[in-house]
Amino acid sequence: MGTKSLEFKVRKLQANSTTEKDLAKKQPSRVYVNEEALLELTGSKDGGRAITIEKIDRNSSDDQPVRREATLWKSPERIDKASVQLYDAFRDACGYQAGVQVKVTVQEGKLPEAEEVVLEQLPPEKAGKDAETAASIDPSDLPGWEFFLAGRLSMIEHVHAGLTFKNLYARGPQRSFVVASVNGRPTGNARYLDGKTKVRIGAPSPAGQVDGVPQGKLEVTGVRGLDAQIEKLNDLLSQFTDPWVFQGKPRYRGIVIHGGHGTGKSMLLNTIAATGWGTVYRIQPKDKLADIQDMFQKARLEQPSIILIDQLERLIDKERNNRTSVIQALCEALDTLGADAQETGEIPKVAVVVTCLDYTTDVPEDLKDPGRLTGEVYLPLPDVDGRKEILASFNLRVTPEEEDALLRSLSERTHAYNGKDLRRIVDEAEFIARTRINRVKKTTTPTSTEDVISLDDQPPATEEVSTLLESMHLSPSNASTATTTTTLTSYFLASDYEEALRLVRPSAMHDVNLKPPPIHWSDIGGQASVKVSLRRAVRMSTEPVHVLSRFFARPPKGFLLYGPPGCSKTMAAQAMATESGLNFFAVKGAELLNMYVGESERAVRRLFQRAREVAPSMIFFDEIDSIAGQRAGFGHGGSSTSGGSSSGLNVLTTLLNEMDGFEALTGVVVLAATNRPQALDPALLRPGRFDELIYVSPPDQEARAAIFKKEAEKRQMLIGDEDIKRLATITDGFSGAEIKGICAVAGTRAYDRYLKLDSVEEDTAVGITMEDLEMAAKGMMRQITPEMIRGFEQWEKQFRRY
Repeated sequence: MGTKSLEFKVRKLQANSTTEKDLAKKQPSRVYVNEEALLELTGSKDGGRAITIEKIDRNSSDDQPVRREATLWKSPERIDKASVQLYDAFRDACGYQAGVQVKVTVQEGKLPEAEEVVLEQLPPEKAGKDAETAASIDPSDLPGWEFFLAGRLSMIEHVHAGLTFKNLYARGPQRSFVVASVNGRPTGNARYLDGKTKVRIGAPSPAGQVDGVPQGKLEVTGVRGLDAQIEKLNDLLSQFTDPWVFQGKPRYRGIVIHGGHGTGKSMLLNTIAATGWGTVYRIQPKDKLADIQDMFQKARLEQPSIILIDQLERLIDKERNNRTSVIQALCEALDTLGADAQETGEIPKVAVVVTCLDYTTDVPEDLKDPGRLTGEVYLPLPDVDGRKEILASFNLRVTPEEEDALLRSLSERTHAYNGKDLRRIVDEAEFIARTRINRVKKTTTPTSTEDVISLDDQPPATEEVSTLLESMHLSPSNASTATTTTTLTSYFLASDYEEALRLVRPSAMHDVNLKPPPIHWSDIGGQASVKVSLRRAVRMSTEPVHVLSRFFARPPKGFLLYGPPGCSKTMAAQAMATESGLNFFAVKGAELLNMYVGESERAVRRLFQRAREVAPSMIFFDEIDSIAGQRAGFGHGGSSTSGGSSSGLNVLTTLLNEMDGFEALTGVVVLAATNRPQALDPALLRPGRFDELIYVSPPDQEARAAIFKKEAEKRQMLIGDEDIKRLATITDGFSGAEIKGICAVAGTRAYDRYLKLDSVEEDTAVGITMEDLEMAAKGMMRQITPEMIRGFEQWEKQFRRY
């Protein structure tokens, strides 16, 4: 980080002249060295640079280093380069005796301004032998004492932690005070600004502090639903508290907590910060490079300390102009901590904990080098047991008899929900319950203004009131004789949580989930065999493993829909998503071909990873031929010409590995559609990847009739059943999309007639006639040729599995 340190032996500094005595009062934290040392440390003869001075005791490994912040100046006396001089009051505050060894380290930047100074009342035994016994200050007297102390501090230019004010008298007995922290740091030193610096009297430091720094236990506890992850996190945190007892030098390890949205990353950071183990520094995405470097330096000098970086991917976003410099600064800071570990044989007490969405893609390779961010904790979406624990921690406000059943039901039906989503369900249920209760209150006549309903002399219970009374274990009959007042919000109904579940969707799906249009199987005319195959696929994705193992060694998971354009392949996928209840991921193949090298492959890996996390789920690749063409001559329609796209080839390889690689694709259905099956790479078509190849043929006569009938139900068509049969006959060879196009053209003809009407009364006679439909059919060109059909039929015979 560009800092410079030197070691010195402490000497006393005699303040003899009036000027020196004045400086000792106004700037008591001045540290003096000779000119040669000043030049070596700061590169200048000018004094006033901010430093940290630290006691060195090489004879005892148990003593905690005593650090203080100060300013560095050229000594007014002739001293040797190995000596440093401090005023007596500052030496006493630091606990440095003459002759002790200290290390002086120059800090970046100027001496900061004092935003807040916190003082604590000293007990009489620390205030001096002549001090009076004084009780704690009455809260009503605090403002007066704070005003009084601010006046004393206004006479001091540099205020430092440990500065004492003894035997002050303002009201009542004499009292003594010590500066406990400056700007929140128990080692701080800053410029006091009269009228601007906030002065506050705080409670004395609790036991278990070293050099004024809180010494809580660096351990995460009380988090439910993440037992294995919390155990690993605490193992990583223990490196900063447990001594190194093995041979060789330890290696520093920064910690990365990663996982999807809402899995608890920020919550764990806040929990670590709340342990009270050390000074906490938070690096924000908007922080400047100099501020980031400064925080790392201060954390290193004020151990124990914690550096937290939430959402690392935002701090080093690719749109950031100095992204490379920020990454390099992080590397250098971690390397400095690693060098400290190698030098001292102990891990420095600086815990660096970072969060991101994906360790593989969000953490740059440079930061993954040994000694940097190598401690990895992955937070998955909670499983059934984890969700049950999380929900139980929210104390669902239902009757004890209902709680177990409700917890079991909710945990089993929230397979894609993270902890934040579960919290939203509980909050939404509370809102639903309170809304319902308020409506009930408006239909009754309470006998008091409190938030209660008196059960005496109430009007006959309506159905809604009866339901509410039942939730409180009271029936309308015995409620009429009750003599007590029952609070309406004693319990919620289980149905409140059921309704909340319908309203709250899992946020894990927010960035890649495409909510399909509400297409149902009944909206697709014909295609009976296609519907049977896809319904079976959905059933197998949710079937228990022990059932599937009776029939399959590896259950089918990949289904390819192929056929001429416009024959309902995409609609079949939408209907499958609508009626299956699976989490639906949809992407067009061409969308994955990104201009940046490696981005497309990462997108495919991330897509499959997310689908596994929220299983049972379905991934739908539309136009899969755009990313899964044959590797010989990729991108040239499946020809053997070489020189295809390397990016597309890498995407294909990634897709092949994800569909049938080392990691099992459990609970995930892969569905794809293409108009050009002959262009697909053969490796994709083998069993284990696309297990079932489903030919979606042009609609037959029965299917065409069903499509016309469905379209007739949506608009005003002046036709009957016989007309529909005739239309099905004359549209032989048309695709489903073309039949819908015929209906649209016929609708345009009918609308043109409507515009020519002279009176509103004639409206009812205007509609789509058989003549409109026949004329539209005559003008519609068939895109599906006989040669195309023969090609699909031949391909089907070649790859038919059964």
